[in-house]
Amino acid sequence: MSVTDLPAPRSLSRQAALAALAIGGLLLLGAALYGRIMGFDLRRDEWMFVPPAATLSDWPLYSGQFYNHVPYSAWAFRAVHLALPGLDLLTSARLTVFVAWILLMGGGFWAGWRIAGSVRAGLFAAAIPLGSETLLSQAGMAATNNLLPLPFILLGLALFTMAHLSGRSPFGLYFAAGLSLSVAAGMKASAIAFVPAVVAACFLLPRGVPLARRARLTALPVALGGLVGALPLIWLALTEPTFFDHILRYHSGPHVAYWQANAASEPGLAMGLPGKVQLAQGVWLAGGAILGLFVAAMAWTMWSQSSGRDDDAARAAQAAGVVAAAMGTAAALAFVPTPAFPQYFIQPLAGLPVLAALAIRALPPAPRTVLLRALPAAAVLMGAVALPRLATGLADLRHPDLLTPARLSHGAEALARLAAPDGLAAGPVATLSPLYPLQAGLPIYPEFATGPFAWRVAGHIDPALRASYVMAGPEDLARLFGTRPPVAILTGFDPALEAPLEDYARAHGYRPRAIPEIQDRYGTGTLWLPAGSTQDNPGGTP
Repeated sequence: MSVTDLPAPRSLSRQAALAALAIGGLLLLGAALYGRIMGFDLRRDEWMFVPPAATLSDWPLYSGQFYNHVPYSAWAFRAVHLALPGLDLLTSARLTVFVAWILLMGGGFWAGWRIAGSVRAGLFAAAIPLGSETLLSQAGMAATNNLLPLPFILLGLALFTMAHLSGRSPFGLYFAAGLSLSVAAGMKASAIAFVPAVVAACFLLPRGVPLARRARLTALPVALGGLVGALPLIWLALTEPTFFDHILRYHSGPHVAYWQANAASEPGLAMGLPGKVQLAQGVWLAGGAILGLFVAAMAWTMWSQSSGRDDDAARAAQAAGVVAAAMGTAAALAFVPTPAFPQYFIQPLAGLPVLAALAIRALPPAPRTVLLRALPAAAVLMGAVALPRLATGLADLRHPDLLTPARLSHGAEALARLAAPDGLAAGPVATLSPLYPLQAGLPIYPEFATGPFAWRVAGHIDPALRASYVMAGPEDLARLFGTRPPVAILTGFDPALEAPLEDYARAHGYRPRAIPEIQDRYGTGTLWLPAGSTQDNPGGTP
């Protein structure tokens, strides 16, 4: 190489500056997202998903406590909690959500870059989930099972697409695609909606290949990957007699009956088709989603009007059909559950980065260049959608002690201090808000291990189904507490649901003591202690 082949010093300096700017921007974005997650107010759904990270050491997920979802999300929170024992329960769970965000955006960038062959396409694909207002709210911030399946859905579709585009039927990519989609379904059962389109594609693509060869080279590795990912679910279905009672029968029976009777208490739910359509519109036709759909639609329109399509463009169109069909199936399934919540409609968003990348790849060089030039502007618009919420995340990081996990830990410490003089650790604390005593290291009842979700539907469960659950309703308190009285009762977060607990406390001589350190968006904690305890405070606020 001659001296004239070396880059000019000014060019190197500019590249270094751009690289430093990009790295700094990514670090700032990561910090803002982390702050947004950690500063997001506590949500009641987290009473269901976070406690098993601690209680699984004592009680099995279904036969020992009440858990009404497939298990992979709870196991993920448990794994991170065990791997990072220095972190409190909520921090480790929300850190898991943050890692899922990194996988989702990183997977989007990788899919856009590898499929469309452009860094701009990769950045655009990564920005699509970040521009979703729904994902920057409860669906993507709280430690639940809503966001966790999305990176695995995206990776599953991207891996299947790349295998098809290669034209070589690579076993590893097809196997990994099946594994990813299976893991997504283990995170949240509704993610199974992405599987039928991929299964059908295994027997239909690539065209011109005999069916037996497709089955051997495509369907077999996808099926093997899916089987490996589903083995824990299969094992539970065979060995845990209440597995389907907790998941299928609960959501099709008591869950529906409860919300039919209490729909007015939750403004964000939809009981009928018009309300579901409005929720879907707010998720699919706003922010990053609408921009992703627009780019994909524009690219396919340009493709349909072009001539001289090559084999690669044809394979991209075939793969896009698979992704679109999978997204359509997931979108249709989102309308099935009643009641419906906004988070039920987020899964189709995971396919958008792959669909947009395929649309760009299929274009001839000239229109592809034009479209790629416009993608930075679209990514900036998505950033503008996300900016107000991410800015609050950066602001929250200035006060680490005020982050939600820190506030929960402070409340748990106050609870532990009150417990120490009276030896509360020797017996269970009764509460529908189990994270506080669990974080304080205090025992709880298995019937309340995942919060109010079994308690509140007790009146809507038939006796045969109720026998499958480790649960208690208001009418069970005398039996439950008669053999093992609570050493304390923690309330203050839902007056209607907690009324039977407070009535029991008053009837049995417990005295209330306000704990202002325990405070969240639902209320301020009140600890009911037996009369005569060293912490007894007759003047406390009931």
